[in-house]
Amino acid sequence: MVLSLKTKLSAGFVAVTVSGTLIAALLVDRNVSRTTRAGFEDRLSYETTMLGQMTANALFGEIDPNDTSLKESVHTLGAAVHTQLAVIAKDGTIVADSETDDARAMGSQIDFPELVAARATGKGTAERDGRLFVAAAIVRDGGTLGYARSSVPMSELGAQLSAVRKRMVTGSGVALLFAAILGLLSASALVRPIRALSRGARRVGAGDFQHVIEVSTSDEIGELARAFNDMTASLRNTIAQLNGRNRDMRLVLDNVDQGLLTIDRDGAMSAERSAVVSKWFGSSPASEKLVDYLKGVDAHAAEAFEIQWEELLEESLPRALLLHQLPKRLHSGAKTFSLSYIPITEADDRMTKLLVVVSDITARLAAERAEAEQRETATMFERIMRDKSGVIDFLMDADTLVKELTALPRPSLVETKRQLHTLKGNAGVYGMLGIANLCHEIENRMGETQGDVSEADRSALARAWGQTAERLSSLLGDRNPVVSIDDGEYAFVLRALLDGTPRTDVVRMVREWKMERASERLERFAAQARDLAKRLQKGDIKVEVDSAGLRLPREEWSAFWSSFTHVVRNAVDHGLESPEERRKAGKDTNGRIRLTAERVGRTVQITMSDDGRGIDWDKVAKRARAAGLPAARSDDLVAALFADGFSTKETVSDISGRGVGLGAAKQACERLGGYIAVESVKNVGTTFRFHMPIPERGQSLRPLESIGPSLASTTTAE
Repeated sequence: MVLSLKTKLSAGFVAVTVSGTLIAALLVDRNVSRTTRAGFEDRLSYETTMLGQMTANALFGEIDPNDTSLKESVHTLGAAVHTQLAVIAKDGTIVADSETDDARAMGSQIDFPELVAARATGKGTAERDGRLFVAAAIVRDGGTLGYARSSVPMSELGAQLSAVRKRMVTGSGVALLFAAILGLLSASALVRPIRALSRGARRVGAGDFQHVIEVSTSDEIGELARAFNDMTASLRNTIAQLNGRNRDMRLVLDNVDQGLLTIDRDGAMSAERSAVVSKWFGSSPASEKLVDYLKGVDAHAAEAFEIQWEELLEESLPRALLLHQLPKRLHSGAKTFSLSYIPITEADDRMTKLLVVVSDITARLAAERAEAEQRETATMFERIMRDKSGVIDFLMDADTLVKELTALPRPSLVETKRQLHTLKGNAGVYGMLGIANLCHEIENRMGETQGDVSEADRSALARAWGQTAERLSSLLGDRNPVVSIDDGEYAFVLRALLDGTPRTDVVRMVREWKMERASERLERFAAQARDLAKRLQKGDIKVEVDSAGLRLPREEWSAFWSSFTHVVRNAVDHGLESPEERRKAGKDTNGRIRLTAERVGRTVQITMSDDGRGIDWDKVAKRARAAGLPAARSDDLVAALFADGFSTKETVSDISGRGVGLGAAKQACERLGGYIAVESVKNVGTTFRFHMPIPERGQSLRPLESIGPSLASTTTAE
């Protein structure tokens, strides 16, 4: 049977129309489905991030499962954004839910898929129980405080898709009927409306949802065109709703006091970001790259970000570690900002974007500095009331060290490290934590660059010490030297006068009163040792002090006493074991240290001994050989202990581990013409003996024991 042209045209028109309509409907349906789903997920991710950041700002630590303070704010925020919001503790307990008054009754949700994913990667998405969930870890300073979660019913998403599909199905049915009727008409009558319909479908398929198909006919093709226009109108309404939600989010972004922005794998910033970002840092560069933006704010932070960003993209190391290495601080003028990072990943855990959270911490840092200064001032006052002469000695010694560290020409690098370490140790002992922490930071930077103190660090040290010294001076008041004697010294001179001792001998005895009593220094070291032991959880150690009534020239010996603190600190840190370790070793749980000063022949001997674990000479030998130092004899191993940069500790702390403290003590001893002897037995203890010749001004120094037991100065402090 031969079909007529009319039939062929009608059939062909119907076939083409059906095929085109189905293809267009599939493309539009898939596009709408994907766009709608992605829009809902983006919206939930944004609301979750917003809730997480607001919660992090309101907390001081991890979310307490029993905390109900967030309930009202979560209810209010959920109502504002028309979303079910929840704040969840780390154990899965819901502490606040925008649609539930008693959130705790819902039980632990720690094993729910979105929380499992958030705990593993920082963010999780799940579809369950007829709802779409998005959860994210609440992170601050690298630690997880809990989780934020948002959700909407899948029916809300399905309703939008169903409406669109219904119109598409209706339009398709009308199109079929319209095609069948128009197939009976002439081919010329079909060309114009079909072409208009085809052009309109292409424009709508390309995303031009504002386009309206102009068809003047009132037949089925006209109906099809109108149905198609209705469909695009429905799409416009859907998009308008999404835009409205985006405006709501924009309103939130414009009013939060944190900078929120995202970057893709190319480092390009998204257009959506908090308004405060532009307020703080100005308009973004033409490249829209975050690293270029940072260069205009803080070149050092930009350089660090650029280097670490490349490593983060390669993910050669764990992502959490690489994120931790990104710059945490940003300096712009007088303001300081903190930076935190939240990766945005796909289902395969591949990071596609990075959320950067910027917070202005200028006021917080200023408050912390003010609080630290107040604590330091209180510590200074307490020290002055307890030991004014000791504080004066510290002030004079520290002032000398700072002047040498900041003056030009510079001392040798080894000498600089010794001076800086000594200043840090003494400042820490006297509670000057600002100076101690600054010295520790400078030591770290010197270790990174293997160079001298930078000009910026010298200026910072001089400025910080100037402020500290000024506060100290105002608290000290009158610093005129005071001659102090104890009852034994008074009785000794009085007896000499009554016994007719030659006048020159009595004058020499009185002159020696201007010198410093060794007992004062040793008692300070004893107090330092006890305080440090408590800080290191070594228990309540016992410190015995025996000065034998010696007095020593203050100025000549100040450098030695200043560096001797390293020996005492090492004894507590390296030597003494913890109470549990001592108990297992069969020792008294309270460690013991003995500090003595005595005259031995023509020398003054300062001794520090402990009953700790002793020196591991095998470890010393191994470290010495690795450092290229002699290690064949016992004398070689003792010498290695005092070598610059030598330490048996595995890690560097703010107390020890840099290998410069004992070297400083050795140098100070040798400058007095002395030498050091070391004895150590495993699990028995270690003894350091510093032998220095009797000072010329102290040739008559003698142990008070020779005068009588009542004049001896021996103390045991626990």
